[in-house]
Amino acid sequence: MITVELAEKATYTDAVREAPAQAPALQISVFGPLTIRGGGRELTANDLGGPKPRQVLEILLMSFGSAVSKTRIMDLLWDGNHPAVALPTLESYVSVLRRHLQPGAGRTGPLRTVTGGYAIDRSLVELDLDRFDTLIKTAGQAEPREALALLTEALDLASAPLLGDELLPAWAEHERALHAQQVGVARVLAAEAALSVGEVANAIAFSGAAVKEDPLNERAWTALILGLERNGENTEALRTFDRFRRVMDEELGCAPGPALRDAQARLLTSTAVTPGPEDLRGPIHVVRESRSSAPTAAQQEAERLRILIVDDHTTFSDLLAGALDREPDLKSVGAAKSVASAVAMFHELQPDVVIMDLHLSDGSGLQASERILSEAPEARIVMLTGNPSQQALREAAGMGVCAFLPKDGALGVMLNALRHAHPGNLIVHPSLLARLGSVAPILPELSA
Repeated sequence: MITVELAEKATYTDAVREAPAQAPALQISVFGPLTIRGGGRELTANDLGGPKPRQVLEILLMSFGSAVSKTRIMDLLWDGNHPAVALPTLESYVSVLRRHLQPGAGRTGPLRTVTGGYAIDRSLVELDLDRFDTLIKTAGQAEPREALALLTEALDLASAPLLGDELLPAWAEHERALHAQQVGVARVLAAEAALSVGEVANAIAFSGAAVKEDPLNERAWTALILGLERNGENTEALRTFDRFRRVMDEELGCAPGPALRDAQARLLTSTAVTPGPEDLRGPIHVVRESRSSAPTAAQQEAERLRILIVDDHTTFSDLLAGALDREPDLKSVGAAKSVASAVAMFHELQPDVVIMDLHLSDGSGLQASERILSEAPEARIVMLTGNPSQQALREAAGMGVCAFLPKDGALGVMLNALRHAHPGNLIVHPSLLARLGSVAPILPELSA
């Protein structure tokens, strides 16, 4: 809303300059509906003589304190196709505006005539957009705690959309887009300042809002993930990292930067546990038994388990491979990205265990598993997913997949599942069952 506060009749000089110690004649708000206050009166967008005079005012406010040429205003008003009578028409619009904004003041009020155009005298107008800009600039020179207070005030001020009444003109949409970028930067700066002074909840709130508006803003994702980490929400931080990694991969074809990769490494370490076989039974639910017995302990200890990773996200594969290779009894032997390459690499490498993403670039991990198990029934396959379905569990049980685990789960649980998975037991992590809402519809079919 744009609000303009009207001044009583007064006299001003012709030059647009700062007036010392003089209270603003008008208070104008361009966040939300246009509102103008002054001289005990309030005007809205409907009180300025029509859409075109109102747009003239808004164009001048977007260049607050600077001159805008008549040619530029005409181009914006008529989208570059102004009529032959555009100049006198523009001048008539300005006259209408002056009668409403500065009655009785003529050309000596806030709307000034300058050489070749018009300008708003910033010494006579208090504009919320100008206040927003000033707060952001001041915050850039302040210490973190003061900066956080200034940025919070700026963001509160800009909580409503810029030029909320102007939905159609292209120039207004352009101004809104530019302002949205500034708001996004302010949110990230506020989140970073909040992190630096230990206000983690505010950091999460500001960075979460920034991510929602701009999903490709890596600084926003970094602040959000660091905030979750410092708040002790390590699992949620890992989920958030995975969401960002997917966005970057799908939209830009690139991976997160070093700061986020370092954060993920810390989170993986902090969520890793090293339970023995008895501890593993706690967080894992056995759905059914079928075909054959597990390998003996002696066979398991004879050599490191050779593991093939199948996932179409390179960053995840690389990080998981590094985690496997750090374990004394596990090692990665390769990484495939598709159904076809998974089957081919299984034949070539003959791994002990395959860790398979449910969703691949050219199909489902279940398709790859079915092809592998049809030729090698004793193959051990552990399936990863963040979005399980009852149908997927049924198919996995039917073909002999060993385990179904959450992709964003604890690293220690995943590592132990790899060690103890064997054909004949379908292990399903309780968190996946919880996401399905109920286990009952699945169990009868699997145990039949």
